[in-house]
Amino acid sequence: MIMNRKLPLYGTALLSVVMSMSSCGDDKPQGPTEPDSIKRCVLLYAVASNNLYENLLSDKDEILEAARDMDLTGLSMMVYQVTRNDSARLLQLRRGRDGVCEFISVKSYDKDIYSTDPRRISAVIEDVRALTNANNYGLIFWSHGTGIDPSFSTHDTRSDRDEMVFSETRHSFYSFGSDNNPEKDKGYYDEIDIDELADAIPDGVFDFIWFDACYMSGIETAYELRDKCDTFVAYPTEVYTPGMPYNLTIPYILKETPDLKSAASEFFTYYSDHPSSSYRVATIAVMDMTKIEIVAEYCNRAYSGFSKAPSSSGLQTYSRGKFGPFYDFGQYTRRVMEMNPTDMTSEDFERLMDEFVIYKSATDYDFNGRPISADNYSGVSCFRFSESDSSEKAQYYHTLDWYKRVYPKVELE
Repeated sequence: MIMNRKLPLYGTALLSVVMSMSSCGDDKPQGPTEPDSIKRCVLLYAVASNNLYENLLSDKDEILEAARDMDLTGLSMMVYQVTRNDSARLLQLRRGRDGVCEFISVKSYDKDIYSTDPRRISAVIEDVRALTNANNYGLIFWSHGTGIDPSFSTHDTRSDRDEMVFSETRHSFYSFGSDNNPEKDKGYYDEIDIDELADAIPDGVFDFIWFDACYMSGIETAYELRDKCDTFVAYPTEVYTPGMPYNLTIPYILKETPDLKSAASEFFTYYSDHPSSSYRVATIAVMDMTKIEIVAEYCNRAYSGFSKAPSSSGLQTYSRGKFGPFYDFGQYTRRVMEMNPTDMTSEDFERLMDEFVIYKSATDYDFNGRPISADNYSGVSCFRFSESDSSEKAQYYHTLDWYKRVYPKVELE
């Protein structure tokens, strides 16, 4: 099996209260008869109108397997899915009177708007909130992913990015999604860049966001989402096609108070102890987003004398093929401090990183067969900023909040 998969995100939340269900063709979602009874709702937002469709089917089966033995009282799970040959639909996990768990369609959406369009993401989130009125929400994004690698999408974007002029050539990168609609454009795959995705998610709604997708554990990605969740879970490298083992992680995720570190540990152990040695590759990190601004302030001061980017030689790389390259954020920052001395200490930085990254694991080797140094593994990647880089990707990087927050004002040559 090829490791070119960008993890599926299966959010998993189950619902045990009696629901007024609508047919899949209804325009308006129907709410629960006891809206105040839902303590936790998890939304899995799955863009599977690509080569990951079969994986979504497997992941939904894993969710049902986990739900079978769980007490779902006060818990709700919603799955938004889009596939190539079906309408985009919002599903709800429900246990029937016979005790069997199943997914019931509660709303369908037209495909005139891509599922990677900020308008669709925002609309689905609002529908889920209206349907469940839960006390707490979690969000899992499931699809392809390439971190901050831009697709230069044609969606409405931030004003500073609108003023930028990119080439009309579509890049082969995708940040998140890769939505295909044969009825609109058979050969076109739509993606959403991380800044657009952040704008599509309301502030203060989700207490956690988990990217079951490749390359999304980057400091720039996390910083864009700093107001969107309290805890952020993602992988700095690729992830194998099976993605998250939902049958093992859902019991920890779909709880009134999720245990995300235990869920991350289950994910990592699934791969590190896999019966097939070819699957024993995985990375993951869990971040306490209440600490990210402190890290940003430290980097702003540590990078204050930035005049030259560290060489990529010897930096731990989390990339393969055309994606990235991304480098280890912790190691990169230490190199910047060595080359551009300030009064900031590496000991302070390590302490802050220990408070920010509350769980991290990595196998001994990455998808390229290269060793992963435990001493240089922070669980978080970063872009290697260079003042001499005038590429379109570097121009895009200048629009991201992390760049604006931590780097001195260095003009591109």
